[in-house]
Amino acid sequence: MAVLLELSIFSIHGEISKREEVAKVLRAWERNGIKAHLNAMGSVVEAADMQEALKAIEIANSCMDCRRYYVIAKFDCYPERENMLEGRVERVLEEV
Repeated sequence: MAVLLELSIFSIHGEISKREEVAKVLRAWERNGIKAHLNAMGSVVEAADMQEALKAIEIANSCMDCRRYYVIAKFDCYPERENMLEGRVERVLEEV
């Protein structure tokens, strides 16, 4: 099974730039063996199952050192697939 998680998580106060917060989440994922692909509006994680995807969200949540923050999470669950993220991008680029 593969679950793609697209996650955006950021504080809604303080500095306009959120790069330090994003970097903190990416480092925490890396320490926990979670591979992520950063894009301009969030990060994408490919997980083996929903439990692993939710773990990635919990780790990101633990990185938020503020009183209020915003989270957007989208999931694509496809039991018959693996390597969805890389395969999906490659198939689109073949069409370009």
